[in-house]
Amino acid sequence: MELLQYIYYARKWSWLILIAAFVGGAATFIVRSGQPSTYQAQAVLAIGAFIEAPNPNSAEINTGIQLAQTYAELVKTRPVLQATIDELDLSLTSEELRTLVTVRILNGTSLLVIVVQYTDPVLTADIANTLTQQLILNSPTNLTPEQEAQIVLANAQIDELNVQLSQLRVQLEAVNERLGTTNDPNEVTQLTVERNTIVDQINLASSTIAQFSVNITDLQRRTNSLDIVEPAEIPVNPSGTSILSNTLILAVAAAAVTFGAVLVIEYLDDTIKSSMEAAQTLASPILGVIMRFGKKDDTYPERLVTNLPPQSPAAEGYRKVRTNLFFTSPNAKQKRVYVVTSPGASEGKSVTTSNLAVTMALAGLHVLLIDADLRRPRLHEVFGLNNDVGLTSLLFVNPSSNGSTPKRPSSKIPDTASVNLLEILHSTDIPRLRVITSGFTPSNPSEILGSALMQHWIEEFLAASNIDVILIDTPPCLMVADSSILASTTNADVILVVEAGRTRRAAAAKAREEFERVGRPITGVVVNGVNPIDEYYHYYGYGYDYAGYYQEQGPKPPKWRFWLR
Repeated sequence: MELLQYIYYARKWSWLILIAAFVGGAATFIVRSGQPSTYQAQAVLAIGAFIEAPNPNSAEINTGIQLAQTYAELVKTRPVLQATIDELDLSLTSEELRTLVTVRILNGTSLLVIVVQYTDPVLTADIANTLTQQLILNSPTNLTPEQEAQIVLANAQIDELNVQLSQLRVQLEAVNERLGTTNDPNEVTQLTVERNTIVDQINLASSTIAQFSVNITDLQRRTNSLDIVEPAEIPVNPSGTSILSNTLILAVAAAAVTFGAVLVIEYLDDTIKSSMEAAQTLASPILGVIMRFGKKDDTYPERLVTNLPPQSPAAEGYRKVRTNLFFTSPNAKQKRVYVVTSPGASEGKSVTTSNLAVTMALAGLHVLLIDADLRRPRLHEVFGLNNDVGLTSLLFVNPSSNGSTPKRPSSKIPDTASVNLLEILHSTDIPRLRVITSGFTPSNPSEILGSALMQHWIEEFLAASNIDVILIDTPPCLMVADSSILASTTNADVILVVEAGRTRRAAAAKAREEFERVGRPITGVVVNGVNPIDEYYHYYGYGYDYAGYYQEQGPKPPKWRFWLR
């Protein structure tokens, strides 16, 4: 899909995308406005005491990292949550508190981050700090009573030894002073022995203190321990994005989702929307494009081109079809027979045929319009004619007064030939345009349309000097075989009418195959009911005169219809 197509779809569905963005943004604004502001506080815990060790081993580090995941789950257990609620006297249940707590582990570390979100900033910090304390109390990290007694005893022994060391150092200092002042050999010998004894006692006491300290360190150094690294602080500003930011984000998200849905709808829509798509699908000449005109509830007479301004887009489209038909004929002066059909029903076939006949007649041609749709005839409604007699009268009843098959009376069909023939050839308000309605409904339309008598009458009409072109309105070609049979019987050129936004590509291609199978390939295609914006997308600048027409004739169409020009 090209970039221009994305732009086209965005502009085509801009109304829906804008509505979705507005609804999404408005809903977000309303919801967020009714919600109180939330605050966020976090506390950080360290698992394992290896951080304090000067030379921690890898086993202790890996164990702390692995234990972090376990403690992350323990934070949200019911005992820890309930203990926090009881400590702070919160009016929350453990399930409600669990929804307020988020726990994460800093990647590659044994640091555990406990995050709490709540509407009260002070209580938010208190909950985070109390959770960390309760986690420590409810975790197997505390010393056993025996270990605590050993540490207390060791500390008491260390205190006593420190007192003893102080006394021994005083005694040693006194002995050293006496040794410095005496000259008596016996006293020197005695003081030396006393000094050595004190030194030995000092060394022993120091060694004992060191041993007790090592024991205390070993008892306090635990791999499975929890220490608060950073307590939670009272937050100052609300957490999360602002209401305006949320509104804009949700509005953009709604617009993006809607545009994605639009792309899916357009991808699944296999109908023909423009003349370019029709040409690509059918590989046939495009005779013209008929823009949308009129209202859905307009009657058939109201949809005649004579009721439109001469410079209207639809009138211009029919004139273009007429001109292109002349150029597609090998000999512009040669009389032609055209079978007009469509792949399916309600695709504007009869209105297109009628308006094309009117346009040709207004150009000075003598046109005979035949309603060969013997199943659902419409031309008598378009021109307000009587349908008591018509084409089936020619094919079942002898139109001459003596009951024999009429011979060609002259080189011109006279206006006063036969009463029955005059009843069948209906004149219209359009000069040079005569219509043969369908007549009564037969039981075998396909057989009589493919009969030799049908071929005979077409030859008779072509031989008349006051008939230049014959247009035959036929049923949809994919529903019945009437149009292909008639085209083969009369050697008529085939005009296929497709309606933009209604005719599917597969149906149009199958219609082309139907006529190729009987040796009557499609002469040209008329794309009916085209939305101007679809055609503008494919043909930049198309509709320049139409814009002027709208401005002069009014009412003026919305500006978005001309965005792609």
